[in-house]
Amino acid sequence: MGLGRMGLPMARRVAAAGHEVTGFDSSRDASRRAASARLSTVESLEALAGCEVVCSSLPGGDDVEEVYCSTGGLLDVLEAGAVAADLSTVSVEGSRRVAAEARRRSIGFLDAPVSGTSIHAEAGSLTVMVGGPQGALATARSVLEAFASRVERVGDNGSGLLLKLISNRLLTSYLGAIAEAVVSMERTGIDVAQGIELLRAGAAPRQLDYKAEPMAARDFSPMFTVDLMRKDLRLAAESLPTARLAGVARQILEDTSDAGLGSEDLGALITAVENYMDAPP
Repeated sequence: MGLGRMGLPMARRVAAAGHEVTGFDSSRDASRRAASARLSTVESLEALAGCEVVCSSLPGGDDVEEVYCSTGGLLDVLEAGAVAADLSTVSVEGSRRVAAEARRRSIGFLDAPVSGTSIHAEAGSLTVMVGGPQGALATARSVLEAFASRVERVGDNGSGLLLKLISNRLLTSYLGAIAEAVVSMERTGIDVAQGIELLRAGAAPRQLDYKAEPMAARDFSPMFTVDLMRKDLRLAAESLPTARLAGVARQILEDTSDAGLGSEDLGALITAVENYMDAPP
């Protein structure tokens, strides 16, 4: 359901894995591209009656709610016991509304947003973060694994989307920091190509590996302390162009040190982050 940049390669992977695949897209151009890729397509949602598993890859939350919950939508069409896996990145609350309506009709519903691009979809190497009933995932797993190298249930409905949104916020923050590093190299006359290679060889790219689990365990055994990094960021502020994300990071370190954790590992900054983040929904 949805045969665009992501949906079409995923559907092709599912067909190649031996499943009988029927595709639907409201765009005639998308349907023609699917047909040229030798996928069977239909012209109405009603033609999907009897499908055991439906995967949807749609642009936005309004599209998801309309396709599933409107009169004549997928929840009207699918039979009890069918499973729907929505691969879109949409509103958590909107997805939970669809899940509740699906549950009322004895249809399994999974929020199953994917991490990766169309290149990963073509290669079958997406990551799928799943929220919803375990039984529904068991039914849909072989379909999802046709286009993903990792399919894992995070929790109840909405959990998959929450983790996907956390992932995208982390990614964007990281990309912003990379952008600040590149601009800083340009404006201080450093050879950017050489600088990127040396940064890549250093510790920065592996921080999720190094720090995330100790942070979660609140294990601040010193390897590189908060106060040492405070010193380094002070020196950076003296010598480099002003950088917004770096300024925020420096303030987080200052708050951590002010709380008496300056001699602890750099991961102790999570304590300051806890203080200013809103409570989870």
